[in-house]
Amino acid sequence: MNTINTEQSPVKRQPSVRLGILLYLGYLAIFFATWTINGIDYNRIGENAETTKLWYALPTLFGCAFLVVALSFLGWWRLVLFDKSTSGPRWIWILPVVATGIILNNFLNVPADKISAELLLWSSLGAVGVGFGEEMITRGSLIVGLRSRFSEGKVWLISSLLFSALHVPNVIFGLPLSSMPIQVLLTFIMGSGFYVMRRMSGTLILPMMLHGLWDSSLFMNVAAGRQTSELQFAVYPLAIICLVALLLNDRNERLPS
Repeated sequence: MNTINTEQSPVKRQPSVRLGILLYLGYLAIFFATWTINGIDYNRIGENAETTKLWYALPTLFGCAFLVVALSFLGWWRLVLFDKSTSGPRWIWILPVVATGIILNNFLNVPADKISAELLLWSSLGAVGVGFGEEMITRGSLIVGLRSRFSEGKVWLISSLLFSALHVPNVIFGLPLSSMPIQVLLTFIMGSGFYVMRRMSGTLILPMMLHGLWDSSLFMNVAAGRQTSELQFAVYPLAIICLVALLLNDRNERLPS
């Protein structure tokens, strides 16, 4: 484990599991309320600029606005963005490298003449929203709160379970019930991969960037009527391997919030 230096900032409210859960629930309340008001059809997200704006960008951006205010009030910015140490063997950096390659392949698969300026704008804003918002609540504030009580192995497990759980309500908005268990499983694995990226880099910024770009590259293929490459499924077994390597190092360690 390597120690890293981060600039100190005042913590106005001490981290707790309760506060971490409240931020998680607050974000989801805003997100799903926006979906309800905008009349989402889950299976049509990303098919054009309008659905990308209403059902992808706006819900995440509204949630992000809530988080900016809440985290400023709590004084948690340094805590959610930076760890005091990094962990894991160097070779697990292959995970973000492979994820970046898949993202680039997905974007290159999109014909330029199928993408309007408006779609590109809202897809980019959605990438910012989902990368900042979902990472801030699950690998950010939730992890900070969980670390006040649990060892790192439990922090990974609980935060990853809650990340996958936030996708369960998708069935209410049109996701076929038969597809939900697979989506929950894959998001649990992907969330574990983003957790690995935070721990190996010592910052939430890396998973924030890759999470947003990953989702946006998939939605742009949907909008262009293209199938994404099956190469994307290579990231899931790789994430499991890297997670095991990381947890062997520090699953029982207690990290400061």
